[in-house]
Amino acid sequence: MSKTAAVPGAVSEVERKYEAPAEQEVPALDNLPGVVGSPVHDSIQLSATYYDTVDYRLLAEKITLRKREGGDDAGWHMKLPGEGDARTEIQLPPDDGTEVPAALSSLVRAITRGNELTPIALIITDRERTRLNDADGTLLAEVVSDTVIACKADGSEESSWQEVEVEQGAGGQPLADAIEAVLFEAGLERSASPSKLKRALGTSVTPYSAAAGTATKSPSSRILLRNYIIEQIRALTDADLGTRRRNEEAVHDFRVAARRIRSALQSYAGDSPRIDSLIADLRWLGGKFGDARDVEVQWQRLVDSLGEIDIPEQEAVRARIDEYFSARGETALDNALGALNSERYLSLLEQLDAYISDLEFDTVGRRADKKVSAKELARTLRHLSHKVGGRVDDVAKAHSRAERDERMHRARKGAKRMKYAIEVMEPSSKRHAKRALKHFTHFQDVLGEHQDSVVAQHHLLEMASEHEHTSLTSFSLGIVYRHELDIADAQATLLKKTWKEAAKSSEALWR
Repeated sequence: MSKTAAVPGAVSEVERKYEAPAEQEVPALDNLPGVVGSPVHDSIQLSATYYDTVDYRLLAEKITLRKREGGDDAGWHMKLPGEGDARTEIQLPPDDGTEVPAALSSLVRAITRGNELTPIALIITDRERTRLNDADGTLLAEVVSDTVIACKADGSEESSWQEVEVEQGAGGQPLADAIEAVLFEAGLERSASPSKLKRALGTSVTPYSAAAGTATKSPSSRILLRNYIIEQIRALTDADLGTRRRNEEAVHDFRVAARRIRSALQSYAGDSPRIDSLIADLRWLGGKFGDARDVEVQWQRLVDSLGEIDIPEQEAVRARIDEYFSARGETALDNALGALNSERYLSLLEQLDAYISDLEFDTVGRRADKKVSAKELARTLRHLSHKVGGRVDDVAKAHSRAERDERMHRARKGAKRMKYAIEVMEPSSKRHAKRALKHFTHFQDVLGEHQDSVVAQHHLLEMASEHEHTSLTSFSLGIVYRHELDIADAQATLLKKTWKEAAKSSEALWR
């Protein structure tokens, strides 16, 4: 079965939690805006077993995973943090087992690093629920008063408390604010604990702490590199979860983060078997995501082109484009997910963790690898600039369009590496780096548009060579192909000018 076939269902919730003294009753919720009729009351009992790694890696990321019994939504729940009071809850139906379903454990594999998820706490809740509806019976908000008894999975450290939760429904934030005003007037306060699990475990556990960047006014070269890689590892793990959940742009974000780490290592980490291994694994990983990203970009590109060009059989061409990329998209995403589920990927994450740990040790002289100085950072940028400049000059010497396109692609790869190298040192030279990155973004836009056009030409030729469509459809594909050739030619004429601007803007970083 395809790896892309099953994605757990998810719901968004916006919830506020309040501290409630023992036996505190929820005050009357009458005359609230939009609420029609009397509130609907009921009582339920819930029991939930919470899961995490032995070093609480999910807890550290404000993720909760539980198996709940009782209530309207019994089953497996994974809650992911959002902005403010918002959370995303991923749900699976109840089963008879105690092992976390693979559909959930795989989602957080980059966070758990493949470590086993085991029971860590048991929480029993007696819930008094109040539902507020409008005239049509639509749920506007739900207010619950919970009496909670909690303990660790082994039965130790039992605790109990009472709390009130307000979950937004169709009434949105205005109604939630009105309810909050009533609760505040009754003496309730916002809870300082983000979740029942956090409160149940209290201070008796110390969650795993991922590496954090070092804040300093004058960061050393090694700290700049370490902070940058830490930031990109975070981006990588976030995009990992997004890719598994089919979030828009997640494949792109993952590929960019992997490329940024690789470029930073290539530019500043020196030469050693260890670095060579990391770079090779990152190149492999980026390659696995390349086809998936290509499908996303090219599918949208060619669909957009149909709105810009007057061609016959436009509906038939659109159907052909959709059919072509749909088949390739599933295969490409399967390959990307296969990489995420591989042991090689987990090993890469662990090696990156170890590397940034060693970078931290280097600040007190405990690392044996080559140390990068500020002068070497500048020298690296100067070298990269000369290298990209040489590749830009080579484009003008090409004897054919195909040769030109290949040389522009090489210039593009070099420019990306230089742009990421500038990003690494940006905190130490913000004004100059910001100016340079602005011009490099423009330069890369030209090169990127050219490369996307070249790739589009390849796909259009493949579509036209297949026999499942009419000659008129092939003719229309040829018109789109000609359009892409014109785009590539136009971008090639901008190459020299945009490189000159980018190169000049970056010179202050090494002078």
